[in-house]
Amino acid sequence: MYGTDDSPFERIMASLHQRFPGIMVFGATSFKGVFAPNGFSRDVALLVGEARDDIATSVVLRETGAAQAKTTSQLAGREIESKLGCRPNMLLMHATPGFEERILEGVRSAYGNEVPVYGGSAADDSLAGRWQVFANGTVCGEGFLLVGISSAQVPMGSFSGGFLPTEHSGTITKVDKRRVVEIDGQPAASVYNAWTGGVIERELATGGNVLHKTDLFPLARSLDNSRGMPRRLLSHPHQVIADSKALSFFAEFSPGDRVTLMTSTREPLISRVRRGVQRARGTNKTRPRGGLLVYCGGSLGGMLDQADKISSEFAAELGGAPFVGIATFGEQGAFFTKAESWHGNLMCSALIF
Repeated sequence: MYGTDDSPFERIMASLHQRFPGIMVFGATSFKGVFAPNGFSRDVALLVGEARDDIATSVVLRETGAAQAKTTSQLAGREIESKLGCRPNMLLMHATPGFEERILEGVRSAYGNEVPVYGGSAADDSLAGRWQVFANGTVCGEGFLLVGISSAQVPMGSFSGGFLPTEHSGTITKVDKRRVVEIDGQPAASVYNAWTGGVIERELATGGNVLHKTDLFPLARSLDNSRGMPRRLLSHPHQVIADSKALSFFAEFSPGDRVTLMTSTREPLISRVRRGVQRARGTNKTRPRGGLLVYCGGSLGGMLDQADKISSEFAAELGGAPFVGIATFGEQGAFFTKAESWHGNLMCSALIF
Protein backbone atom coordinates (compact mmCIF):
# COMPACT_ATOMS: atom_id res chain seq x y z
CA MET A 1 0.00 0.00 0.00
CA TYR A 2 1.33 3.40 -1.01
CA GLY A 3 0.02 6.88 -0.27
CA THR A 4 1.15 10.41 0.58
CA ASP A 5 2.36 11.76 3.92
CA ASP A 6 -1.18 12.88 4.86
CA SER A 7 -2.82 9.49 4.18
CA PRO A 8 -4.60 7.84 7.17
CA PHE A 9 -2.60 4.59 7.07
CA GLU A 10 -3.41 3.43 10.60
CA ARG A 11 -7.15 3.78 10.01
CA ILE A 12 -6.97 2.02 6.64
CA MET A 13 -4.89 -0.85 8.03
CA ALA A 14 -7.30 -1.25 10.98
CA SER A 15 -10.25 -1.42 8.58
CA LEU A 16 -8.51 -3.96 6.34
CA HIS A 17 -7.53 -6.14 9.29
CA GLN A 18 -11.11 -6.08 10.56
CA ARG A 19 -12.49 -7.19 7.22
CA PHE A 20 -9.67 -9.61 6.38
CA PRO A 21 -8.16 -10.99 9.63
CA GLY A 22 -4.56 -12.08 9.25
CA ILE A 23 -3.90 -10.19 6.01
CA MET A 24 -0.43 -8.61 5.72
CA VAL A 25 -0.50 -4.94 4.72
CA PHE A 26 2.74 -2.98 4.26
CA GLY A 27 4.20 -0.03 2.41
CA ALA A 28 5.59 3.50 2.57
CA THR A 29 4.82 7.15 1.86
CA SER A 30 5.31 8.55 -1.64
CA PHE A 31 6.20 12.01 -2.98
CA LYS A 32 3.11 13.96 -4.12
CA GLY A 33 1.07 10.89 -5.10
CA VAL A 34 1.11 7.26 -6.22
CA PHE A 35 1.25 5.53 -9.59
CA ALA A 36 -1.52 3.16 -10.64
CA PRO A 37 -3.05 1.94 -13.93
CA ASN A 38 -5.48 4.89 -13.91
CA GLY A 39 -2.70 7.47 -13.54
CA PHE A 40 -0.92 9.39 -10.78
CA SER A 41 -2.95 10.79 -7.88
CA ARG A 42 -2.98 11.48 -4.14
CA ASP A 43 -5.21 8.46 -3.54
CA VAL A 44 -4.02 5.49 -1.51
CA ALA A 45 -3.37 2.55 -3.85
CA LEU A 46 -2.86 -1.14 -3.11
CA LEU A 47 -1.58 -4.16 -5.01
CA VAL A 48 -3.36 -7.22 -3.66
CA GLY A 49 -2.13 -10.79 -3.97
CA GLU A 50 -4.39 -13.82 -4.01
CA ALA A 51 -3.90 -17.50 -3.18
CA ARG A 52 -3.33 -18.67 -6.76
CA ASP A 53 -0.42 -16.24 -7.15
CA ASP A 54 1.55 -18.80 -5.10
CA ILE A 55 3.72 -16.14 -3.44
CA ALA A 56 4.89 -16.45 0.18
CA THR A 57 5.90 -13.29 2.00
CA SER A 58 7.44 -12.49 5.38
CA VAL A 59 7.22 -8.91 6.61
CA VAL A 60 9.52 -7.25 9.16
CA LEU A 61 9.15 -3.61 10.27
CA ARG A 62 11.81 -2.16 12.56
CA GLU A 63 12.20 1.22 14.22
CA THR A 64 15.92 2.11 14.17
CA GLY A 65 18.44 4.84 13.49
CA ALA A 66 21.72 4.76 11.60
CA ALA A 67 23.83 3.42 14.49
CA GLN A 68 21.89 0.15 14.83
CA ALA A 69 20.57 -0.23 11.28
CA LYS A 70 23.16 -2.78 10.11
CA THR A 71 22.72 -5.11 13.08
CA THR A 72 18.94 -4.70 13.07
CA SER A 73 18.61 -5.47 9.36
CA GLN A 74 20.91 -8.49 9.66
CA LEU A 75 18.63 -9.91 12.37
CA ALA A 76 15.58 -9.03 10.26
CA GLY A 77 17.02 -11.02 7.37
CA ARG A 78 17.48 -14.07 9.57
CA GLU A 79 13.94 -13.68 10.92
CA ILE A 80 12.51 -13.54 7.41
CA GLU A 81 14.32 -16.72 6.43
CA SER A 82 13.08 -18.47 9.58
CA LYS A 83 9.46 -17.43 8.98
CA LEU A 84 9.53 -18.45 5.32
CA GLY A 85 11.28 -21.72 6.04
CA CYS A 86 13.67 -20.96 3.19
CA ARG A 87 15.86 -18.21 1.83
CA PRO A 88 13.73 -15.63 -0.03
CA ASN A 89 14.13 -15.18 -3.78
CA MET A 90 14.04 -11.42 -3.38
CA LEU A 91 13.59 -8.63 -0.83
CA LEU A 92 11.43 -5.53 -1.09
CA MET A 93 12.93 -2.71 0.97
CA HIS A 94 11.43 0.59 2.08
CA ALA A 95 13.38 2.72 4.58
CA THR A 96 13.27 6.24 5.91
CA PRO A 97 16.06 8.28 4.26
CA GLY A 98 19.55 8.66 5.67
CA PHE A 99 21.09 5.25 6.34
CA GLU A 100 20.05 2.97 3.51
CA GLU A 101 23.63 1.75 2.98
CA ARG A 102 23.73 0.40 6.56
CA ILE A 103 20.54 -1.59 5.97
CA LEU A 104 21.95 -3.12 2.78
CA GLU A 105 25.14 -4.00 4.66
CA GLY A 106 23.02 -5.87 7.23
CA VAL A 107 21.15 -7.73 4.51
CA ARG A 108 24.48 -8.65 2.91
CA SER A 109 25.67 -9.96 6.28
CA ALA A 110 22.63 -12.24 6.40
CA TYR A 111 22.50 -13.41 2.77
CA GLY A 112 25.70 -12.41 0.99
CA ASN A 113 24.78 -11.36 -2.54
CA GLU A 114 22.42 -14.31 -3.03
CA VAL A 115 19.20 -12.32 -2.44
CA PRO A 116 18.69 -9.15 -4.52
CA VAL A 117 17.05 -6.15 -2.85
CA TYR A 118 14.70 -3.81 -4.72
CA GLY A 119 12.78 -0.85 -3.38
CA GLY A 120 12.90 2.82 -2.52
CA SER A 121 13.16 5.19 0.40
CA ALA A 122 9.99 6.66 1.89
CA ALA A 123 9.25 10.24 0.85
CA ASP A 124 7.09 13.20 1.81
CA ASP A 125 5.85 16.24 -0.06
CA SER A 126 8.52 18.75 0.98
CA LEU A 127 11.59 17.10 2.56
CA ALA A 128 10.13 17.94 5.98
CA GLY A 129 10.78 14.51 7.51
CA ARG A 130 7.12 13.41 7.38
CA TRP A 131 7.99 10.18 5.56
CA GLN A 132 6.82 6.87 7.04
CA VAL A 133 7.11 3.12 6.57
CA PHE A 134 4.39 0.85 7.93
CA ALA A 135 3.22 -2.74 8.29
CA ASN A 136 0.34 -4.60 9.91
CA GLY A 137 -1.11 -1.66 11.84
CA THR A 138 2.17 -0.03 12.91
CA VAL A 139 3.51 3.20 11.41
CA CYS A 140 7.20 4.11 11.82
CA GLY A 141 8.85 7.50 11.26
CA GLU A 142 12.45 6.25 11.41
CA GLY A 143 13.36 2.73 10.45
CA PHE A 144 12.83 0.23 7.66
CA LEU A 145 10.51 -2.35 6.17
CA LEU A 146 11.87 -5.57 4.66
CA VAL A 147 9.62 -8.04 2.86
CA GLY A 148 10.97 -11.44 1.95
CA ILE A 149 9.35 -12.86 -1.20
CA SER A 150 9.46 -16.53 -2.14
CA SER A 151 7.75 -18.19 -5.08
CA ALA A 152 8.19 -21.05 -7.52
CA GLN A 153 7.65 -18.40 -10.20
CA VAL A 154 10.54 -16.22 -9.07
CA PRO A 155 9.76 -12.46 -9.20
CA MET A 156 11.94 -10.43 -11.55
CA GLY A 157 13.59 -7.09 -10.83
CA SER A 158 15.42 -4.28 -12.61
CA PHE A 159 17.43 -1.20 -11.62
CA SER A 160 18.17 1.51 -14.16
CA GLY A 161 19.05 5.16 -14.68
CA GLY A 162 18.12 6.78 -17.98
CA PHE A 163 21.02 9.26 -18.01
CA LEU A 164 23.95 9.60 -20.42
CA PRO A 165 27.58 10.43 -19.51
CA THR A 166 29.13 13.80 -20.30
CA GLU A 167 32.83 14.37 -21.00
CA HIS A 168 33.42 15.47 -17.38
CA SER A 169 34.85 13.04 -14.83
CA GLY A 170 37.15 13.06 -11.83
CA THR A 171 38.26 11.25 -8.68
CA ILE A 172 36.89 11.91 -5.22
CA THR A 173 39.89 12.80 -3.08
CA LYS A 174 38.22 13.89 0.18
CA VAL A 175 34.85 12.74 1.45
CA ASP A 176 32.88 12.11 4.63
CA LYS A 177 30.23 9.54 3.65
CA ARG A 178 27.53 11.65 1.92
CA ARG A 179 29.49 14.91 1.97
CA VAL A 180 32.01 15.16 -0.89
CA VAL A 181 34.63 17.74 0.03
CA GLU A 182 37.08 17.51 -2.88
CA ILE A 183 37.19 16.16 -6.43
CA ASP A 184 40.69 15.96 -7.94
CA GLY A 185 41.95 17.96 -4.95
CA GLN A 186 39.62 20.89 -5.64
CA PRO A 187 36.46 21.99 -3.75
CA ALA A 188 33.72 19.61 -4.93
CA ALA A 189 31.00 22.22 -5.42
CA SER A 190 33.35 24.40 -7.51
CA VAL A 191 34.26 21.43 -9.72
CA TYR A 192 30.61 20.44 -10.13
CA ASN A 193 29.61 24.02 -10.96
CA ALA A 194 32.27 24.23 -13.68
CA TRP A 195 31.22 20.85 -15.12
CA THR A 196 27.57 21.91 -15.32
CA GLY A 197 28.19 25.36 -16.79
CA GLY A 198 27.27 27.23 -13.63
CA VAL A 199 23.98 25.68 -12.45
CA ILE A 200 24.91 26.22 -8.77
CA GLU A 201 26.85 29.49 -9.20
CA ARG A 202 24.73 31.42 -6.67
CA GLU A 203 25.04 28.76 -3.98
CA LEU A 204 28.85 28.67 -4.20
CA ALA A 205 28.95 31.91 -2.24
CA THR A 206 25.95 31.48 0.02
CA GLY A 207 25.55 27.72 0.37
CA GLY A 208 22.11 26.21 0.36
CA ASN A 209 19.72 23.75 -1.23
CA VAL A 210 20.37 22.89 -4.89
CA LEU A 211 18.01 19.92 -5.12
CA HIS A 212 15.95 21.14 -8.06
CA LYS A 213 18.90 22.69 -9.91
CA THR A 214 20.79 19.40 -10.07
CA ASP A 215 18.13 16.78 -10.79
CA LEU A 216 19.24 16.47 -14.43
CA PHE A 217 22.95 16.38 -13.52
CA PRO A 218 23.76 13.51 -11.13
CA LEU A 219 27.21 12.07 -10.59
CA ALA A 220 27.69 8.39 -11.43
CA ARG A 221 30.04 5.58 -10.50
CA SER A 222 30.58 2.72 -12.95
CA LEU A 223 30.17 -0.52 -11.04
CA ASP A 224 30.63 -3.18 -13.71
CA ASN A 225 30.10 -3.88 -17.38
CA SER A 226 27.51 -5.89 -19.29
CA ARG A 227 28.40 -6.62 -22.90
CA GLY A 228 30.74 -3.65 -22.87
CA MET A 229 28.16 -1.27 -21.34
CA PRO A 230 28.92 0.09 -17.86
CA ARG A 231 26.28 -0.17 -15.13
CA ARG A 232 26.18 3.25 -13.51
CA LEU A 233 24.97 4.09 -10.01
CA LEU A 234 23.62 7.65 -9.82
CA SER A 235 23.90 10.05 -6.87
CA HIS A 236 21.99 13.33 -6.50
CA PRO A 237 23.68 16.47 -5.03
CA HIS A 238 21.29 18.46 -2.86
CA GLN A 239 23.25 21.00 -0.80
CA VAL A 240 26.30 23.25 -1.05
CA ILE A 241 28.25 23.87 2.17
CA ALA A 242 29.38 27.48 1.91
CA ASP A 243 32.54 27.53 4.04
CA SER A 244 34.18 24.45 2.51
CA LYS A 245 32.38 24.43 -0.85
CA ALA A 246 31.61 20.77 -0.21
CA LEU A 247 28.67 19.08 -1.88
CA SER A 248 26.18 16.90 0.01
CA PHE A 249 24.44 13.96 -1.66
CA PHE A 250 21.66 11.49 -0.87
CA ALA A 251 24.12 8.58 -1.12
CA GLU A 252 27.59 7.75 0.18
CA PHE A 253 30.95 7.87 -1.59
CA SER A 254 34.44 6.59 -0.75
CA PRO A 255 37.87 8.13 -1.35
CA GLY A 256 39.14 7.12 -4.78
CA ASP A 257 35.69 6.76 -6.34
CA ARG A 258 35.79 7.76 -9.99
CA VAL A 259 32.73 9.86 -10.85
CA THR A 260 31.24 11.07 -14.13
CA LEU A 261 28.76 13.89 -14.64
CA MET A 262 25.59 12.55 -16.21
CA THR A 263 22.71 14.31 -17.94
CA SER A 264 19.27 13.58 -19.36
CA THR A 265 16.05 15.09 -20.66
CA ARG A 266 12.42 14.39 -19.90
CA GLU A 267 11.72 11.75 -22.53
CA PRO A 268 14.33 9.16 -21.47
CA LEU A 269 13.22 9.59 -17.86
CA ILE A 270 9.66 8.71 -18.90
CA SER A 271 10.47 5.86 -21.27
CA ARG A 272 12.89 4.22 -18.82
CA VAL A 273 9.94 2.62 -16.99
CA ARG A 274 9.24 0.55 -20.11
CA ARG A 275 12.90 -0.50 -20.30
CA GLY A 276 12.75 -1.38 -16.63
CA VAL A 277 9.98 -3.90 -17.25
CA GLN A 278 11.79 -5.25 -20.31
CA ARG A 279 15.05 -5.72 -18.40
CA ALA A 280 13.28 -7.37 -15.48
CA ARG A 281 11.49 -9.85 -17.74
CA GLY A 282 14.52 -10.59 -19.93
CA THR A 283 13.64 -13.56 -22.11
CA ASN A 284 10.69 -14.57 -19.91
CA LYS A 285 7.58 -14.30 -22.10
CA THR A 286 5.08 -15.28 -19.41
CA ARG A 287 2.40 -12.63 -19.06
CA PRO A 288 2.98 -10.62 -15.85
CA ARG A 289 0.37 -10.92 -13.09
CA GLY A 290 1.37 -7.70 -11.34
CA GLY A 291 4.14 -5.21 -10.71
CA LEU A 292 5.66 -2.63 -8.41
CA LEU A 293 7.19 0.58 -9.77
CA VAL A 294 9.76 2.58 -7.80
CA TYR A 295 10.45 5.97 -9.37
CA CYS A 296 12.70 8.73 -8.02
CA GLY A 297 10.82 11.67 -6.49
CA GLY A 298 13.66 13.99 -7.49
CA SER A 299 13.16 13.12 -11.14
CA LEU A 300 9.39 13.33 -10.79
CA GLY A 301 9.54 16.76 -9.12
CA GLY A 302 10.78 18.35 -12.33
CA MET A 303 8.01 16.87 -14.47
CA LEU A 304 4.90 16.34 -12.37
CA ASP A 305 2.87 17.24 -15.45
CA GLN A 306 4.13 13.98 -17.00
CA ALA A 307 3.33 11.72 -14.02
CA ASP A 308 0.24 10.24 -15.70
CA LYS A 309 2.36 9.37 -18.73
CA ILE A 310 4.87 7.53 -16.52
CA SER A 311 1.97 5.45 -15.20
CA SER A 312 0.62 4.75 -18.67
CA GLU A 313 4.05 3.71 -20.00
CA PHE A 314 4.50 1.22 -17.17
CA ALA A 315 0.94 -0.07 -17.61
CA ALA A 316 1.41 -0.57 -21.34
CA GLU A 317 4.61 -2.58 -20.88
CA LEU A 318 2.91 -4.73 -18.22
CA GLY A 319 0.18 -5.60 -20.73
CA GLY A 320 -2.68 -4.54 -18.50
CA ALA A 321 -1.55 -6.32 -15.32
CA PRO A 322 -2.31 -4.45 -12.07
CA PHE A 323 0.46 -2.47 -10.36
CA VAL A 324 1.18 0.25 -7.85
CA GLY A 325 4.09 2.67 -7.86
CA ILE A 326 5.85 4.89 -5.36
CA ALA A 327 7.90 8.08 -5.84
CA THR A 328 10.89 7.79 -3.52
CA PHE A 329 13.80 9.73 -2.00
CA GLY A 330 16.39 7.07 -2.90
CA GLU A 331 16.22 3.81 -4.83
CA GLN A 332 17.62 0.35 -4.17
CA GLY A 333 18.30 -2.44 -6.63
CA ALA A 334 20.69 -4.95 -8.16
CA PHE A 335 21.89 -4.80 -11.74
CA PHE A 336 22.06 -8.59 -11.96
CA THR A 337 20.57 -11.54 -10.10
CA LYS A 338 22.96 -12.74 -7.38
CA ALA A 339 24.89 -9.49 -7.50
CA GLU A 340 25.41 -6.80 -4.91
CA SER A 341 22.41 -4.55 -4.23
CA TRP A 342 23.00 -0.80 -4.17
CA HIS A 343 21.44 2.44 -2.95
CA GLY A 344 21.30 5.23 -5.54
CA ASN A 345 19.37 8.36 -6.50
CA LEU A 346 17.37 9.60 -9.50
CA MET A 347 16.89 5.97 -10.53
CA CYS A 348 14.05 3.60 -11.29
CA SER A 349 13.48 0.04 -10.12
CA ALA A 350 10.74 -2.45 -10.81
CA LEU A 351 9.49 -5.79 -9.47
CA ILE A 352 7.48 -7.99 -11.78
CA PHE A 353 5.41 -10.92 -10.48
